[in-house]
Amino acid sequence: MKKLIQQICTTLDSGQDLVLATVCSQSGSTPRVAGAKMIVFRDGRIAGTIGGGLVEAAAIREAADCFATGVSRCHAFDLSNGDAAVTDMICGGRMEFCLECIRADASNRAVFGDLLAAMESGRRAVLVSPLEAHNGEQRFVVDHKGRTTAADVSEALLAAVKQLRPSTSAATVLEQAGQCYLVASFAVGGNLYLIGAGHVAACTAEAAARVGFRVVVMDDRSEFANQERFPSADEIRVLPSFAGCFQGEDIDRDAYLVIVTRGHLHDMEVLEQALQTGAGYIGMIGSRKKRNSIYVRLMDKGVTEAQLEQVRCPIGLAIEADTPEEIAVSVVGELIYQRATGRKAWHLA
Repeated sequence: MKKLIQQICTTLDSGQDLVLATVCSQSGSTPRVAGAKMIVFRDGRIAGTIGGGLVEAAAIREAADCFATGVSRCHAFDLSNGDAAVTDMICGGRMEFCLECIRADASNRAVFGDLLAAMESGRRAVLVSPLEAHNGEQRFVVDHKGRTTAADVSEALLAAVKQLRPSTSAATVLEQAGQCYLVASFAVGGNLYLIGAGHVAACTAEAAARVGFRVVVMDDRSEFANQERFPSADEIRVLPSFAGCFQGEDIDRDAYLVIVTRGHLHDMEVLEQALQTGAGYIGMIGSRKKRNSIYVRLMDKGVTEAQLEQVRCPIGLAIEADTPEEIAVSVVGELIYQRATGRKAWHLA
């Protein structure tokens, strides 16, 4: 999705308008789920997909009217009827997509720039777009803390957006005070903090980057924590020590902490700090014997059993992993599962 937003920004910066198609609702079996997006350019070219076939053909056809009028519109499809059958799209479900004409003006360039900045920082965001432009309302972004980029958004609308997010898909149409808005949530891959820069961390960083995590590597050894060993990492930090390693970090449910330091004492030191954060995932490498030893010492220091129940240790899926490469697959598999299931309970501040 980040690449699609980058393409929107590039297109708007070049002075070209575009039409953005978004699946805003779906039920049953459909080719794409709510939130899927596709750009339609003036010459009929597309980027992204909302399902192919009949659905995309209709979107491309109707985009021409959007360019001409500047008016957004929604289109419903029943993929169980005869029209779908003749196009080999017998999915059996129903879906609706919205088409927005996005002009290459300063307001839209700023809004999509804000959206891209949020995604590049590893933070989720929500884009709110009025579907009726007669009252001059503009699009705006709501960040992961519930803050908006626009100064003139009504409190009632902002409250409705925040309340809507926990129980909806990645995009939906919201009606507020007689106006309809397309509310699209842009999830992110998540910020993965690898605390420790050994062999397992190197393999985990590479695998995690390939499935969309933003990877931050932290270690107190510059000979291990460096770009040569971690070419796919987004950020590498050489620490003076592991004490205070999360100080100043904005760690929330989109953060994943993987503790793979070089020794038990460092693991315990980092784990004690990790339990004070709001991370959505905390995992520590090691055997059950090592885990139990560390847990006993932490409870002696006042850490509760309830806190320790948050920790995944031994880390990773139980696939009999042995080598660093296999352990990385196990760990990243668990991270993917946590990311998919944890999003269902996430909501704006």
